[in-house]
Amino acid sequence: MGYFSNGTEGMSYQEEFCANCKNWIDKKDGRGFGCPIWDLHFLYSYKLCNSKSNAKKMLDFLIPMNKKDCCALKCSMFLRKRKLKETKE
Repeated sequence: MGYFSNGTEGMSYQEEFCANCKNWIDKKDGRGFGCPIWDLHFLYSYKLCNSKSNAKKMLDFLIPMNKKDCCALKCSMFLRKRKLKETKE
């Protein structure tokens, strides 16, 4: 499961993956932003980090960890946003 040791680590992950994903919602209307995957990790990763429950297995699947260096890998639900082509005027 994606476990981030501090806020900076979590924000870096969001910047690299979440902000570039079609599933990340930000309507810029003051009602918030995010996605259900990030919310689940934010709410439950600390509680479930040493658990063997099915809930932890799901979090492990959604944002897997690199066992070699304990870094969070790309979310399994990641869909890269397409960049709009620049037009010449």
